[in-house]
Formats: sequence, C-alpha cells, structure tokens
Amino acid sequence: MRIAGFFMMLLLARLSPALAQHGSAENGYYPLAFSGDTWTGVVTATNDATREITLSFTKGDKTETFTGVVEQGYKVKMADGTMRELKVGEIPAGARLKVYYMARQKKDGDKKVKYYEIFRILFLSLPGEPAAPEKSKKN
Repeated sequence: MRIAGFFMMLLLARLSPALAQHGSAENGYYPLAFSGDTWTGVVTATNDATREITLSFTKGDKTETFTGVVEQGYKVKMADGTMRELKVGEIPAGARLKVYYMARQKKDGDKKVKYYEIFRILFLSLPGEPAAPEKSKKN
C-alpha cells in the first residue's frame, strides 16, 4: 500500500506543473540572470508599440493574468527556415504560450518601474488547435 501511495504522489507531483500557470524552466542554457521563471497561458492582448503580451490562465472561476515585454530584436524561425523579428501583434488572441521571463527595472522619471522581460516564447497551440506538449526548443 505504501508503494501505491508513493507512486500516486509521484504522479500528482509530475502532473501539477502542467496545470499551473507559473512554473519553472526545464534544464537548459539560459541567460545568466535567469532564475527559472515561466508563465503559461492564453494570449488575451498584445501591443506592438510596447511589445507587451498579456496571458491569462483560468481554473474554475479564478483567472490570473501576466503581462510581459518581449525583448528588443526577438526573432522567430519561419516555416521556410528563415529568421525574422517577431511583431507581437501577429500572435493571435487565444494562442496558448509558455514564456520565459526575467524581472527587470527601468526608470520612469524619478520612479523605478518593475516589468517582466520575455526572452523566450514557446508556442503550445494556436486558437482551435489541441494543446501541444510543452517541449522547449531554442530559437
């Protein structure tokens, strides 16, 4: 009975990150200041002028949101193999993403403003598609 309980706990521990919106990055090579923060959710808004992406995660009647700024010059690989800079407005509302981010600060007049800089985006599914498994690949 103890063994069955152990395997059940192991299974629940393995599944819980897949259900959570805030998570930790898998092993890999990341920027030096990266502390492992990720956020998974559905795109609810984008802003090309500020390069912001807003993600939402809903479980039951609770919804949480995350807004991050895509780093300057972020490039994506196209189907033909070429690389080009991402315009966040091209990401459709309803797409499911996992973003890797770092907390940053910038000066706004006399104040320091905290924001989240996104340096990697993993597209999990587009609107109307079934969700793909979360496998990270370096761009």
